[in-house]
Parts: sequence; C-alpha cells; structure tokens
Amino acid sequence: MFDSGKNVTLVDALDKVIEKGAVVNGEVVISIADVDLIFVGLRLILTSISKAEEVSGKSFSPLTEVPTPEELEYINKLQMEIKKSEKNISQILDSNDPRETEKGIAKLILTLVELIRRLMEKEAFRRVKNASLSSVEIQKLGLSLKAIEKKIKEVQLIFGLENEELNLDLGPLGNLM
Repeated sequence: MFDSGKNVTLVDALDKVIEKGAVVNGEVVISIADVDLIFVGLRLILTSISKAEEVSGKSFSPLTEVPTPEELEYINKLQMEIKKSEKNISQILDSNDPRETEKGIAKLILTLVELIRRLMEKEAFRRVKNASLSSVEIQKLGLSLKAIEKKIKEVQLIFGLENEELNLDLGPLGNLM
C-alpha cells in the first residue's frame, strides 16, 4: 500500500482511504430500563469524488469552460480573502520581530499539545478507575503525563507564556480547555 522506505503521515493514510474508498456499517439501539427505545442504522461510504465517478460511470460536477458571473464574483471574493489573510498573518505574527513570531507559533503548538495531554489524562483516569491497567502501567502512564506537563511548562517559560494564554476562547462554545 505504501512505499516502505517513506515515512507515512496521517494525511497520506487518510488520502489512501479516501482514494480507495471505505464503507462503515453500524447499528445502535438506545434503551432505558432495558427497554429498547431508539434504533439508529448507519451506512457510511467514504470515498473521493473521482473514485465515485469511476465506479458509477457518471460525473458529479459537469465541466464548464466559461465561468458564470456568480462564479467570477466568488473567485474575486476568495482572492480578496486571501490577500486580507496574508495581511492579517503578518500583523498577528509580527514578522518584523522574529521573537514574537516564535512566541505565536509556540503558543499555537503548546495549546494543541496541552489539549491532547488533557484528553489523554482524562482517558487515563477512566482506565485507572476501571482497573484495566497494571500498577506498572499506571506508574508509567502517570510519569509520562507528568513529563509532558513539565515540558509544556518549560517551553512556556522560554517563551514567556502563561497558562491562560493556552486556553482559547471559542465564543459561544466557551473556552477550549
């Protein structure tokens, strides 16, 4: 499936699944007090449009050589948004100050790492609570999570970032963490 000499990324793996196609079948029955109340049946087909067109023999998007006025307007809006984003990125990252640029990138990366660490920690607590880990696994897991937490703190100190700066405000959804 993949060249053994090449590192496979998540993007590569997902691309291969989409390229080849995948089918997922599932059923869920929701019950209360041992009484079945709701049945959900699911059949999901995940594939690329090019694969769907190849298998079905029909085109999902007709080819048009001359863009409509609406399409031209849409293209212009996209081009303006790209220019606006390019301008905003340089203002946000302050490309004139490499230290501030590094700090912005570090903040983004640390936020993602902290989010993943917290999710793993919650699952670790569930596994400990369910007694599905040996005492050695519990110790190794606890130490690993603690080491990640300390490394995050170390990088925060290097870039002068506070804990609150790693918690993004998601508007109506609340805070990230």
